[in-house]
Amino acid sequence: MRDWFWPGRAPEPCRLSRERVMKKQSGQIPLSMRREDLATWDNWLSRPETATLERLLTVGKMPDYSAYLWGGEGIGKSHILQACCDAQGQDARYVPLQDLILYAPEQVLAGAETARLIAIDDIDRVEASAAWQEALFGLFNASQEAGGQLLVAASKAPQQLLEALPDLRSRLSSLPVFQMPHFTEDQVAGLLRLRGETVGIPLTDEVVHYCTLRLPRDPKAVVQFIDQLDQFSLAQRRAITIPFIRESALLR
Repeated sequence: MRDWFWPGRAPEPCRLSRERVMKKQSGQIPLSMRREDLATWDNWLSRPETATLERLLTVGKMPDYSAYLWGGEGIGKSHILQACCDAQGQDARYVPLQDLILYAPEQVLAGAETARLIAIDDIDRVEASAAWQEALFGLFNASQEAGGQLLVAASKAPQQLLEALPDLRSRLSSLPVFQMPHFTEDQVAGLLRLRGETVGIPLTDEVVHYCTLRLPRDPKAVVQFIDQLDQFSLAQRRAITIPFIRESALLR
């Protein structure tokens, strides 16, 4: 159970769908939200391009600094935010705005200012909501006064948040800013091996090479492929080989 996952207790089951289990019109907040299972530092693929960021955020297993991460989809931003929250434990708050932006900020952010670590994912979603922008600006100031740390992820750099309130944009721009790099072919291969070991299906070099040539350079696609391959292998009770992968039709 991960107590840091909003709203303070981990939803069930471990793999969460995007289905809303409570209706918006009821005024209640949904407890079924997206998250990447196993998003920890133990299964993070360290890369030379992210070494500085990793050192900044993993000192003492807990980020001693705030940071703003930006870049395209599927390059590890959410993983880093969740890994930091996982390391901190109960005194952290992870807020995935992609799932929560349609809800009142006072509901979502209640009590968040007391958390030692606040991780706001997809913050560029607030550009269309003045209420959310004002609420987050107030939260960030309160957290700073309380000595808390702030991690923010977005698809674009803070100065590109042109629809955001100037004060909020300035506050975000004051954080250390890191552009997340895309994965290389070799790094996709490394992630295949790491994810395979994590779920208990070690892959041969031949299998890794075969899959790497056919998978997009997208960590989410790699994770999804390995999880599906694991399930198919268990169902068929067969070892992971290239002929088996061809039969699975998971790579097209």
